[in-house]
Formats: sequence, C-alpha cells, structure tokens
Amino acid sequence: MIDNLFVFDFDDTLAETTALIGIARENNGKNDELFRSWLLEHNLYPLNEKSAGGLTYHYLSSEDFANYQKAATEFISETTIDHFDFTDTAKVDPESAKQNSALINILKQAESQPKTRVIIVTARSSDNFESPMGTVTPTNREDIANFLNSAGSNIRASQVFPVGSSQPSAKVSVIKKYIDSLGPKTVYFYDDNDLNVDAVHELCDEYGGVPNIITYKVKDGVPQMDREC
Repeated sequence: MIDNLFVFDFDDTLAETTALIGIARENNGKNDELFRSWLLEHNLYPLNEKSAGGLTYHYLSSEDFANYQKAATEFISETTIDHFDFTDTAKVDPESAKQNSALINILKQAESQPKTRVIIVTARSSDNFESPMGTVTPTNREDIANFLNSAGSNIRASQVFPVGSSQPSAKVSVIKKYIDSLGPKTVYFYDDNDLNVDAVHELCDEYGGVPNIITYKVKDGVPQMDREC
C-alpha cells in the first residue's frame, strides 16, 4: 500500500513537443472538402496536410487536437467519420521537445516522497500500429524515460504507460489498476486535456471518495487545481 499516486500526462504537460496528429473527415463515403473550413471555424489551425487513401489529413498540434475532441463530438454520425494519423506521435524528438520545468519539478519532488508512486500515462502508443502512411513502430516508452532522465528524474521505462488511444477511458483504466492494486490514499492527476481531467475526476464517485483524487488542468505549462473528491 502507498500514500500517494502521482499521474502525469506527457505532451503539453511535462513537455512541449512538436508531434502533430492528422485528421481526415469522410462524409457519405467521400473526402469532406469542407473539413479544413470546419477546423478554422472552430479556431483549429492545421500546420500541414497529407493525402492517403483518397482522404486529406490535416495535422494539428496536441493542444489543438484536445480542443478538436471537444468540438467534434456533436458532428460525428453514421455518415460522418473522422480518421486519424498518429504516426508523428510514435517517438519523442529530443532536439525539438522542450522541458516544462514547473511540472518536471513537481514530478521530481513526488519521486523523493516516501510511499509514493509516480507514473506517466500518455495517449501515445507503445505497440506497432497501422497508420494511413504505413506500419509504425513506436519508441515512446524509452524516449519519454530518457527525456525525463535528462531533466534529472529517475523515471524508468516501466513507469511510462503509452495507452495508444485519445479516449479518456484508456488513461482511466491504467489509474484504476494502480488504485486497486496499491490502495493509495491520494491520487494527483496532471493533464492539459479537459476530457481526461473530467474522466479522472469521475473516479471520485466510483470509489466513494477514497482515495481522494485531486486533478490539475495544465494550461500554458502551468498546473491549476481543478477539483478534488
């Protein structure tokens, strides 16, 4: 049993990265030529475009992708399907990734506390996956551990959980396994995505307030306390 479980997201939380996520919209079986306009109308700004399989993929930063997730839920239907390209998230580029010193300092302080476990849970993938551009072999687990080690952390690759999904339930599943197996008194969760923060907070009801779950929304590299049980 432990006293504290600290859970950190990676992109736009512990680090600023340049990994882009591609999105293509299919409408009635065809490439939606108006999708770029839809993105711009929702203040989402593609940084690149690629074509594959008859679809045009528009590439967003991880921050814009989080905002896309909130905006897109009401537009997806049986005739409207969004497709994704996560190729760029298969690795961490140490040359372009920048440390978020405020969050990394919190992580290192947590590591120094007794009866405390620290884990990284990211939407990036650890398993080979098929992208519109071909088969991708991720190196995220080792890359993230190496990146944090270079910042003075003792994180090991075994403490990094790339869930391979942008669905909040994937991160929640990892956290629940730690709660069930280690019985922490308090869980601290840091993430830049509102949907993830909301989903983790809902565990308060599921566990009846034990452990106490304290969520932090990270905005512009600064953690702001969201809620607790």
